[in-house]
Amino acid sequence: MMKISIDIDMSPQEARELMGWPDMSKLHEASIASLNEQLKSGNQEVMMSMLKPYLDSSQQAFTFYQKMMQGMADGGHSAKK
Repeated sequence: MMKISIDIDMSPQEARELMGWPDMSKLHEASIASLNEQLKSGNQEVMMSMLKPYLDSSQQAFTFYQKMMQGMADGGHSAKK
């Protein structure tokens, strides 16, 4: 068996061009600028709407972890009789 490794040193911009992917940096900059304006004007709803999916899944993960640890602490026996 022969193993061949190739290292390519290129910038993210060069990689995008090589793969034919579009440059989304201007769209990203505009989105971040708009978000910053909303936050500076005191519109916290924008940030909460963006964070809500992450916060919901974090709460679900924490609840699952909590139940798993409780199950381990109970020795796998249910407290219900």
